[in-house]
Amino acid sequence: MVDEGSDLDRLAAQLDAVEAAMARLDAGTYGTCEQCGEPLTSSALEADVTASRCASCAQTRNDG
Repeated sequence: MVDEGSDLDRLAAQLDAVEAAMARLDAGTYGTCEQCGEPLTSSALEADVTASRCASCAQTRNDG
């Protein structure tokens, strides 16, 4: 049995991430780490167009 609530939560989170990425695009900050200000790599953005942190800052956030 599929848990429709968790599917909806996952889709809502994806929509939020896309909307946040679009806001960064409008603000001219898309592709820049929101934590340290360094540019995101093209491979990171190809893997996840909603990425908002560089690999180093994302790892620090996941560790901390």
